Amino acid sequence: MSKKSLFSKYALIGENLELKQNVNFELTPDGKILNLLYDDIDSVMKISSNDSNFLMVPGFINSHIHIGDSFAKEKGFNMNLNEVVAPPYGLKHELLRNVTKDLKLTAIKNAILEMLSNGITCFVDFRERGIEGINILKEALKDSPIFFLILGRFKNSTDVESIFTHANGIGLVSYDNISPKIKETLKICKEKSKKLIACHCAELVRDDSLIKEMCDDDLVDIIVHGTQFTREDLEIIKKKKKALILCPRCNGYFGVGFPPINEISRLEIPISLGTDNVMANSTDLFEEMRYLYRISRVLDKKQKISAKELLKMVTINAAKNFKMEEDIGSISENKYANVFIVNLDEPNLYTSNLDYETMLPLIVQRCNASNIKKTYIKGELVFEKS
Repeated sequence: MSKKSLFSKYALIGENLELKQNVNFELTPDGKILNLLYDDIDSVMKISSNDSNFLMVPGFINSHIHIGDSFAKEKGFNMNLNEVVAPPYGLKHELLRNVTKDLKLTAIKNAILEMLSNGITCFVDFRERGIEGINILKEALKDSPIFFLILGRFKNSTDVESIFTHANGIGLVSYDNISPKIKETLKICKEKSKKLIACHCAELVRDDSLIKEMCDDDLVDIIVHGTQFTREDLEIIKKKKKALILCPRCNGYFGVGFPPINEISRLEIPISLGTDNVMANSTDLFEEMRYLYRISRVLDKKQKISAKELLKMVTINAAKNFKMEEDIGSISENKYANVFIVNLDEPNLYTSNLDYETMLPLIVQRCNASNIKKTYIKGELVFEKS
């Protein structure tokens, strides 16, 4: 029996997202890439009107999302951050307490479909409501092919071990009020399970002592937001080798400010991107990259973030930040065939003399869900544009 294979006229290959043509690979029985073959490309691509001009892109990874509130889209419009998301009395948490399980399940499943249509093949969910929340998400995903990590939340120290057991790690609301007892429990569970701890930090307010405490304790692997971080904060984060996740559009939605993207770029901190609360923000990582690029240009006209850097934030960097780089993040041999196909013949993507220098900016700045023809996970078709 011949092996199943995939082909694309063009593709972004490997850890450096190199543009290649006539890309073909076989699939192992478990959906990994085998015998990856391709041709180098001329400086100017020959786009033929009589041919199907498709580009294969590594599946995007949404590094930070709260998918459980997707039933409440725009319920917090024009409200501030604390009014909407601060536990336990923010609007989001009130709605989560009072809405039915069936409605939550339906909304989560629809959010998954939205992500697949946007080329997202993996997401990291910060799960509210303890074990109950974890179980609801698992039930919603039981028939879904999408890759995911669940970072759960605990109510007290007695819940920590259970959350570590049932989730892929911990997603802290904040490092504030983490008692010595909880720290000790987190440390023991982390060492035993080898799972990750992530934490929201400095989204609305910067607390110098809290940032120092968090970095000194060295329990947190991944920091989310950092909207108010100073260069000094970022230097510590780089020294401590902490992963950093930005969610710029949601920061803008709630009016809390812009992440210090140019300082991050100058320090060469390998960030990844998330879309945060679905109730406030769509799951579109194309829009996330575009918004971040524009922020960077507004804050410093001399600073230049390349399209390749932006694409790495939702592929290569994201996989590394969550210790998944051996399996996903690029189109490479022995990694899962999690990819999506862009139709370069779409009117909004047409340009004359398309080449490598313009291909990546074209995808970052102009591509949208309507341009995605197909999405594959483990080499299996999971979305197709009708």
